[in-house]
Amino acid sequence: MATTVKVSARIPKGLAERMDRLIEEGFYSNRSEIIKEALRDFLLRRRSVEDSEIKGYLRAVEEILREDWESEADEYWDDVGGVPYEPKG
Repeated sequence: MATTVKVSARIPKGLAERMDRLIEEGFYSNRSEIIKEALRDFLLRRRSVEDSEIKGYLRAVEEILREDWESEADEYWDDVGGVPYEPKG
């Protein structure tokens, strides 16, 4: 069973009244249920924005990375066998 944490927050009276109407109309059983759903929606939308931002950054540097990977400096290290890696233990 998941554990829960109590969080207190002050919200505008109008929002509380809207939540209460949704409860009265039977869409939700209590305010906590509404707040949890709203928070989940917010976090999902935020993650989507973050994913889009990351993809944008990757597209922006893709050409630079391609040029670097295909550079003569990399060919040199391929020829000499690279640099031995010894993990610090």
